[in-house]
Amino acid sequence: MNWFAQIVGIVGIVFSLLSFQFKERKYIMLAQMIASLLFSSQLFLVGAFTGGCLDMISFIRTLIFSNNSKKWASSPLWLYFFIIVMIVTGVFTWQDGWSILPILGSILSTIALWMKKEKHIRLISLLVGPCWIVYNIVTGAYTGALNEVFAMTSIVISLIRHDMKKEVKKEG
Repeated sequence: MNWFAQIVGIVGIVFSLLSFQFKERKYIMLAQMIASLLFSSQLFLVGAFTGGCLDMISFIRTLIFSNNSKKWASSPLWLYFFIIVMIVTGVFTWQDGWSILPILGSILSTIALWMKKEKHIRLISLLVGPCWIVYNIVTGAYTGALNEVFAMTSIVISLIRHDMKKEVKKEG
């Protein structure tokens, strides 16, 4: 086991968990960018190149998406651009059948982070976890898999804290 890679993953866990607890989109995005860099590093350290490359692209994607209130970054073409880049990158870095999982997870994450409403970010992000859990276990990025379990739990807590409370207040 590559212990240094697991330590990098633990730091990534911290930023990933924080991301879904923030109320404002800009802080969700910043924490996601930092987590992407850390998990990309972890995946490269364990030799999981498809996932590592996709997480690097995810960092750039999140940087652009976090600016989508600005004209240059608001075009829906960015969404399609990143989905295509992720598919092409996945094909060129394909290692085995497991490589489909980070491609799917990255595409779902791309769609989630394009969303303007925090609730939609959280709901779609719930679908990302299972893809990365399996891929991280298979490639030996164990703390990355643990992150996905924590992230999914964090998302559910955040949905309750931020989204379900809003719905109860609207009804009441």
